[in-house]
Amino acid sequence: MKPAVLHRCFLLAATSSIAMFGAPVMAQTAPSPSPDQSTPPDSQQAEAPAADAGALADIVVTAQRRSENLQRVPIAVTALTPQTLAIAGIADTSELKNLTPGLNFNANLGGFGQPRIRGVGTTATGPGIENPVATYIDGVYIATSAGALLSLNDIEQVAVLKGPQGTLFGRNATGGLIQVTTREPSVTPHAEAQVGYGNFDTVSANAYVTGGLTDTLAASISALYENQQDGFGKNLYNGEDVGTQRNAAGRVKLEWKPSDATRITVSADYNKLTGAQPAIRTFGLRTNGTTTPGGKYDIDLDVQPALKSRQWGTSLSAQQDFGGVRLTSITAYRKSYFNVVFDADQLPIAGLALNETQRDKQFSQELQLQSNNNGPLTWVAGAYYFHSVGQYDPLTTTGFFLASDEFPLQRVDDYVKQGLDSYAGYAQGTYAIDRATNFTAGIRYTSDHRDMTESETLTVAGFPVPQTPLHDDKTFNKLTWRLALDHRFSPDVMGYISYNRGFKSGSYAPDTFPIEELKPETLDAYEAGLKTELLDHRVRFNVAAYYYDQKNLQVNQIVQGVLYVYNASGAKSYGVDADLQARVTDNFTVTAGASYIHDRYKKFTNAFELFPLPTGGNSFDQNGDATGNRLQNTPDATINVGGTYDIPTTIGKFTLAANYYHNSGYYADPQNRVQQKAYDLIDASLTWYSSDDHFMIRLWSKNLTNQFYVQQTNPLNVGDNYVAAPPRTFGLTGGFKF
Repeated sequence: MKPAVLHRCFLLAATSSIAMFGAPVMAQTAPSPSPDQSTPPDSQQAEAPAADAGALADIVVTAQRRSENLQRVPIAVTALTPQTLAIAGIADTSELKNLTPGLNFNANLGGFGQPRIRGVGTTATGPGIENPVATYIDGVYIATSAGALLSLNDIEQVAVLKGPQGTLFGRNATGGLIQVTTREPSVTPHAEAQVGYGNFDTVSANAYVTGGLTDTLAASISALYENQQDGFGKNLYNGEDVGTQRNAAGRVKLEWKPSDATRITVSADYNKLTGAQPAIRTFGLRTNGTTTPGGKYDIDLDVQPALKSRQWGTSLSAQQDFGGVRLTSITAYRKSYFNVVFDADQLPIAGLALNETQRDKQFSQELQLQSNNNGPLTWVAGAYYFHSVGQYDPLTTTGFFLASDEFPLQRVDDYVKQGLDSYAGYAQGTYAIDRATNFTAGIRYTSDHRDMTESETLTVAGFPVPQTPLHDDKTFNKLTWRLALDHRFSPDVMGYISYNRGFKSGSYAPDTFPIEELKPETLDAYEAGLKTELLDHRVRFNVAAYYYDQKNLQVNQIVQGVLYVYNASGAKSYGVDADLQARVTDNFTVTAGASYIHDRYKKFTNAFELFPLPTGGNSFDQNGDATGNRLQNTPDATINVGGTYDIPTTIGKFTLAANYYHNSGYYADPQNRVQQKAYDLIDASLTWYSSDDHFMIRLWSKNLTNQFYVQQTNPLNVGDNYVAAPPRTFGLTGGFKF
């Protein structure tokens, strides 16, 4: 550990908290709150006085694989309820950044989700490439990047855990994780549905039904349909819309509780996404010396972009209590298909086009044993197995840009298959040193065996020329850990410090000949934080400061349609993020968040550099020096401020809601040449609820000021380009529940 770093982090976190709420924090001297599931009853202080009726509701999370009050967990967590998501208009995981300090989220090629927490993430895609920010649904890890872009229907809670989660969670949570929990079926009948219509001729509908099949067996069904029929822009080459999207999703769950000690849940889900995506537009000069005509959302390409994505999965979760311990088994299988067609030359000519088909499948099995809080020590231990296969099937590149005078190449078909078998064992325990202090220690050993097979067929003068297939395999082993110390200074103020080691497995670059190995990423994270509840639990303020030391970052560059993924030596970052929730009156609630990060590459002398040419496009070199430059897709600062105001009337309740999000901007490349400038988003809604709460009507708008910003930016040899994020959208939604 680095005591000096931890000391500085703790002082920074403490200073931030006291500066904002100094007097109320120092005034809290009552005994500790009543015990929850996270800490043994005999190690707690006396129960705190009951909060008044205007207090904020407690938030329960499973950030340490057991149900705990958010304010007692020594981890920086932003937890969002379905009501918060609905009122803020958060429809999928890419929009979680609007409410989560420290989170940025980009969508690559229209369908690959790439979250980044506190600067830790990736811009790479392809078979075997996993996000350093892991996504979990009901305890099941989703390996493919396409699975990270999720519609948020049928949701019980979304929790964003910040910092390495290298002990308790199964895969690659180097930067943190997005933990999605769906609703449990209930034997009590319940049904709800909503329909909506918005601009760009967008129709939407979703429904949820649950009820008991017997006294011990409950079922639920959820469904979602969204269809944006008009595009944000046009392809000026053929007059067709671009930026359209159609999404359909469904989930079925069965839950059997034959006794209080046993619970078995079976779940199956399906999602299909199609659209005229990605609408890639070049800014600056194209390689023919011209600029792209039309508006910011228009393109001018001979290849109409098209995206098709399908994924489905099933899981079986079983829990059995044996008095002092609980045994949990989670078995899951998932499969996905992703196809995207786009114009790689960025010109209205048949120069270079890509047709990428990626297929992924995965199987996971986890066995976990945890204590039921019968003493000062709470613990959890488990074993985890994960198998996955990702492949290009195929990745096809066509166009006359491939040809030269000496080699009339017309087409390249790449077949890539990367497999993984991962084995891990882990254990973590929390010991109550006294009535106010807990020490947590955890350890995990991971062994990942990767195998890579790739082949290539060149079509020359109309004849296919198969190349010699290549194969390689390697095993990556790593020990990771977590150490944390937390102390309750009062019933409502907890401080903590922690040291975590995170690990992202090594792998192979998905599209290089010959095969190139990618080294494992490691991250050492030092964090200090305060969690506070003030003014009779009407104000909740949490703040954390951190210092990160990363090694072997995986970065990427695309040249002539080929994705190059390679290692940078590392990076160092430090920062602070904070969440605030305050119930100002019984009818007025305010939420806010802020993040600041200082991030820089360490020695990085093998970076790709691109230089604009006076005739259009860019020249490139892989001997650039990016040492000291900022990390990709990482804003220095983000701020979100929102609120809801309820207006009771004789005809029901009206709720005004708004959220403001500021992003200070970021660079898209290690060279720090191509930049997304600072932007601001405002979302707002007005909702009417009937007096019996059975009916609702919501008028909403997202990006109210029609701010232009991007969801993807790429500096390429054919020119710097972007895919625009949605402009202003608005609509009307109505629904019922019984």
